[in-house]
Amino acid sequence: MAVSLGLILCLGGLAAVANANAFLGRANQNAPFSLSAESEQALLAELENALGSGHRHATEKRLKQIEKLLTPTFASMTKNENGKLGSAAVGYMLHRVFIQRHGWFVKALEPAGHGAWDSSSPMSILESRVPEHVQGMFEQRLGQQGLGLKEVAVLASSIEHLIHSESLARTRLAYAATNFSQEDALSEEEALSVLSMYMSIQLTGYMHGSVEASVQNTRKARKIFQNIDKIYPSWPVTKQWMEEVYHSVAPNRDYLYFGDVETVVAEIGERYGNYENIECQRFKDWLLEVEDTSVGGAGRVRMADFYGQALNNGKWQFSESIGYLRDLGALDESDVSNPRVIIPNYVAAQSNCVATSAFYSVCCQDECEGIIGRVEELVSAPEASPSTLLSMIPMISSATMPSGRSLSPWLHQRLDEVAKHHGGLVPLHGRLFAQWLHYAYPRECPFPHVSTASNPLLLEDVILKSNATAYNATVAEAEMRRVVDAAPAQKSRIPGSELLAHEESAQWSMHEELVVRRPAKQPVAESSSWFSGRAFVMVIAVVSMSVALARNMQPALKNLQGGKASADKYYV
Repeated sequence: MAVSLGLILCLGGLAAVANANAFLGRANQNAPFSLSAESEQALLAELENALGSGHRHATEKRLKQIEKLLTPTFASMTKNENGKLGSAAVGYMLHRVFIQRHGWFVKALEPAGHGAWDSSSPMSILESRVPEHVQGMFEQRLGQQGLGLKEVAVLASSIEHLIHSESLARTRLAYAATNFSQEDALSEEEALSVLSMYMSIQLTGYMHGSVEASVQNTRKARKIFQNIDKIYPSWPVTKQWMEEVYHSVAPNRDYLYFGDVETVVAEIGERYGNYENIECQRFKDWLLEVEDTSVGGAGRVRMADFYGQALNNGKWQFSESIGYLRDLGALDESDVSNPRVIIPNYVAAQSNCVATSAFYSVCCQDECEGIIGRVEELVSAPEASPSTLLSMIPMISSATMPSGRSLSPWLHQRLDEVAKHHGGLVPLHGRLFAQWLHYAYPRECPFPHVSTASNPLLLEDVILKSNATAYNATVAEAEMRRVVDAAPAQKSRIPGSELLAHEESAQWSMHEELVVRRPAKQPVAESSSWFSGRAFVMVIAVVSMSVALARNMQPALKNLQGGKASADKYYV
């Protein structure tokens, strides 16, 4: 008994060590070959030579903020043999940092579908916008060893600088369209007129290509501004917000130079994503008012109720056709007789994007970013066991889910399915975990369709498609009424009934798409995930030593007990 107890204590102590190693000792897996201070300065110096000293100043200013934001995601990403990130992982990280900082959906970083990150090209955004050797510098680093945390942060800062440069080009056009020169000292009234012209150009996504202050572009910009109330119904409120930004940033004096107006434009770019998200939250609140309360209806609105908001409650925005909603990936058709709009997919859809440019669109912010970011921060590894995640997720609150809640048994079942699919652990950056998060947070996390299942279109693409075909993005009032009248009766949830996984998650599929592809693993029991390789070897050694010690002691024990040891066995 003493030997058995000692063995258990040894094993328990080593298991605790292994547990600590698994949770705290991930530095070996995550530690990148860090970009040294000298290498960082050399990289910035190259960029300065290529893009000008203004680029370096702007990049260094943003660098620490971006690096801090990227750190938890970088720590949790699957890395290559150099401890760095390949192309797909870099594109994924850049995509997320721009969403989190500004609500920007950068076009070159958008994958073909949720998991098709290999289709994105993080370097393509530099094409024709920077000297070839600058693009080649990043491509060489990415192709040879991959990019480390600081290198990704420098690349993100450089892209932000390019986007800011595009905003300055639009500012110069706004000066020309209001008959001012960049050398003019403007009064407050004059400066606001220039900024109003700039905002009209920015909001309508006018001129994705050249924004030079040519005679033709100047004429077009003036025409846009003359009709901005009709083109953009929220213009009065947006203009008021722009003036508030101006008064919080512009120097308090009688005149302003071009540099002062440039500062206001930069601040508008920094803040606009958060401002536009207020409108997005209104859409979400309107949809939650008519959320489907039947089984599997969390985060969903029946088409009849969706159109009912437009017909009966003045919410004219909810008039998209079923075909367009399908293309946007905002439609749940698991029950063909009762199609439903998926709330987070609809809110985040590209139909709600504004301020498009050659680089990006400003879209509704993804509320799931805060949730997955918190998971990355807590796990700090590319994958985790179901038990680890099930202990964390209930503690992470959202706008509609409180902290400390109990997860339904069917959610446990679904997460176990994901872990089993991957040999015992759940990859954090894949379609299956994103799908599980959607059902755990159905009003905040979008449902991740298989990459080939949706075809999201920007507004300009919809216009082109509508002109070329009979494609309709919206429906007439008569069609809305037909859908409302033909809707089946809403199914009521039976109190106290057992919730089944296939009923609550009817769209569920086991089609995986990982951000970073990796070799298949042998199945691993969940409990074994607590052991690191070295700790496991130590445990085996202790077991072997203890068994040998027990065998050596058996003759002595038999003698002490008069040969009756076999009749008295103890199990702990």
